Amino acid sequence: MRTILLIMCFVGMLSACTQQNVINTGVSSPYHDCNIMDYLRSDKYNWELTVQMIEHAGLTDLFEGRVDTLPEITFWGIPSYSIQRFIFDSQENEDIETVYTQVTEIPQSLCREFLLKHVTKGKILKADIAYKNKKYEINEEGQDGGTWITCLAGNRFIAYREGSDYGGVPDAGSVSLKCWSFKWGKIPMASPDIQPTNGVVHALNYSYRLGHI
Repeated sequence: MRTILLIMCFVGMLSACTQQNVINTGVSSPYHDCNIMDYLRSDKYNWELTVQMIEHAGLTDLFEGRVDTLPEITFWGIPSYSIQRFIFDSQENEDIETVYTQVTEIPQSLCREFLLKHVTKGKILKADIAYKNKKYEINEEGQDGGTWITCLAGNRFIAYREGSDYGGVPDAGSVSLKCWSFKWGKIPMASPDIQPTNGVVHALNYSYRLGHI
């Protein structure tokens, strides 16, 4: 009986080390035998409007891995919910030219700008990101941890790993990938390390507000 309890505790600790506030992709493995665009197309629930925005912006080649200078990318994934919220919010505007009812009504240049703010050259996994210095909050002077991320649009934010305690043992629990914008504050993360063949997708949380990166 004691052996069974020990095994159960061990399995629980393993699962705690990978848990994050996830977007349910329906597949347990992080690896997908397709490019990023095809991965997004395969999950309409989470990415339908994201796909529409990519196609409308003329960036399909980038997400399919067909740009010679960018064979691999990291996409800080904008969920459909964030785009839908942006469309709903636009309908509160007094300027009728900035009111949208669907993705294709958003100016192509604006869609392109939004997307390039969420794409980084190369493949950056959670394991490549430095831990936060626990002595300081991420936005405090003196913070020397984390990894600065520069996106194709030129915007920058800081990504960092942060451990948690488990069973009273410091840093024995789950390790989360977190992001912080010094302009917008916390960038809510959902599921990191989704890995199609031409890069990685770090899915942002449904609560993410489009452009706040």
